[in-house]
Amino acid sequence: MATANSVAYTLSSAETVLFKKTNTDVLEAMKSFTEEFAWLDDIPDIRIIPSANEMRLVIDVNHESNVASIAEGGYEALATSVDAENGTLTPIQLNARFSFSTLYEKGWNGSSGAAGQIMKQINFQAMKKTQAMGEQFGQFFYGYSTATVAVVLTTQGAGATTANIPLKDPYGDTGIDDTSTNGLAYLSGLFRTGQHIALVRSAAIVEIGVITGAGSGGSGTIAVTWNASCTPTAGDQIVVAAAVTDATLGGTSYNKGLVGYLDATQSASVHGIASSSVPGWASYVDSSGGRWSVAKQKKMQQNLMNNGGVKGNRMLMDQGVMRDVEAGESAARRYAPSDTYDLDAEFKAKGMRVLSSRLTPPGVVGIYNDRAWQRKLLNVKPPEQGGPDLFDLDKVQDRGLQQASLDFILFLATTNRAGMGLAYGLTQQ
Repeated sequence: MATANSVAYTLSSAETVLFKKTNTDVLEAMKSFTEEFAWLDDIPDIRIIPSANEMRLVIDVNHESNVASIAEGGYEALATSVDAENGTLTPIQLNARFSFSTLYEKGWNGSSGAAGQIMKQINFQAMKKTQAMGEQFGQFFYGYSTATVAVVLTTQGAGATTANIPLKDPYGDTGIDDTSTNGLAYLSGLFRTGQHIALVRSAAIVEIGVITGAGSGGSGTIAVTWNASCTPTAGDQIVVAAAVTDATLGGTSYNKGLVGYLDATQSASVHGIASSSVPGWASYVDSSGGRWSVAKQKKMQQNLMNNGGVKGNRMLMDQGVMRDVEAGESAARRYAPSDTYDLDAEFKAKGMRVLSSRLTPPGVVGIYNDRAWQRKLLNVKPPEQGGPDLFDLDKVQDRGLQQASLDFILFLATTNRAGMGLAYGLTQQ
């Protein structure tokens, strides 16, 4: 008796050659915008003609005196005058580039049924670069003109090409929280995998490397592969080093940052004007810590008016501080039996626009008048979800490549330091 055939079926998994791979549209699975880049539109434009020679900031910051109360027929008052002060304004140039091959450009965009594929790719590349430019501005919005992103916490093993670097001092500021859960997460969030960075020690470049991910130490650390062996040392500054070819300090972002909010309110000298020689050129800074309160807010507002002659109408508030304030307010509330308890707390301040994002430094609140901080855009600000039409296209010499380049040139001008206030070390949740 013969043996029967076993039952056989053909499944689609066995016939994949005749099927093609298909894609959905690109679905957003991350935060793709930076609030600070949008807030730039809220900063007023300073009136100055851009010049490659020198741009001077002229400010009225010195008080006049010597008004005499004289006797009949007596000598009149001293004929004294104070002078205006002046500093310098320097723009920065943010540059972003991407590339694609001429094979992509011509082979996948012809009449072979592949038309449009290259445009999808280029649109995506352009959008990601404008997003990155917005995020870089977001950090500069708060930081110092040194462009320091963070500082190395402890010295690492000698002569290694890879390192897990523990971080401290966001933007190089020793007053910003860098030890709490919020502070450590903030430090890690200042860096992106694939980002090129450099170590700077005593105003000299040590080495350039690329971030490969989160460090083995968890939150507050980054993993880096260096171009050559080096020894990251406690106190080394970390800056972006995204320029090609140039391995000098000048090829990094060092000293090419904006005068951000922390710089404007805390540095000894801003735009070349030192508060030691011009006492009125200083901000109110509260380092007492504790919970942000009505009294703290009132005192900062009064200092802005007393010394800067302006009322604060913009408030920068860390998200952790905001949560703590709202938690305190919720705990103090009393509900009638018929009331419904809600969890939709929202911080508001009368007469002020409250600004808060993931990049607002932990434990920080700043209040300023919208005329105390001004801007000058030397070219058009790109939209954060911009397309390839914003980029200049250039053929790479002797290579089957095209490269697209985008520039954004601007400066922020602190025009009234006394019209800006800062509190740090505040309670967070």
